[in-house]
Amino acid sequence: MKKETKSFFSTLFGAKKTGVQTADTSKEIILTSYSQPNVLQQRMQEERMTHGETVTANLSPVRVEKHMGKMVMYFCPMKNIEVLHTMADGDGGSLPNQAIVEDLTIPSDYKPGFYNLKNVVLTSNGTMQVKATGKTVWESAKCDY
Repeated sequence: MKKETKSFFSTLFGAKKTGVQTADTSKEIILTSYSQPNVLQQRMQEERMTHGETVTANLSPVRVEKHMGKMVMYFCPMKNIEVLHTMADGDGGSLPNQAIVEDLTIPSDYKPGFYNLKNVVLTSNGTMQVKATGKTVWESAKCDY
C-alpha cells in the first residue's frame, strides 16, 4: 500500500495535491547571471529603499523559465515593488549589485511564464535577497512584452 504524503512546501505554496507523492511537488527557484538583478536594484531605489532595509513586498511581474531542470527567475519584466510592511529601516547606504533567492520554490505543475510574486521578504545587506515566507504566493500575470 502506498503511503499518502504531502510535502511541507506544497502546503505552503499551494502545489496541486496529487494524493500520492512520488517526487517533489515544487521546484527550487534559482538566479543566473542573466537574471538582471540591476532591474531589482532599480525598482528598490524607486521605492527609496537603502542598504540594510528589510520589507515584506510583492514583486510584479517576474519571469520564470525552465533551464536544465531548474526554474530560473528573471527580474527584467518587473514594473514595481509594492512594499507591504517595513520590518527594518535601512542605513541610507547604496544597494548592492548582486541578488540571491532563499527558500523560494514554485509548484512543479506551474508552467514557465510571468508571475506576480506576493509576500516575500526583500532585504539588502551585502546582497539583495528575496526570501520566501509562509505566505508567499505565485500569481499568474500577464505581461505587455
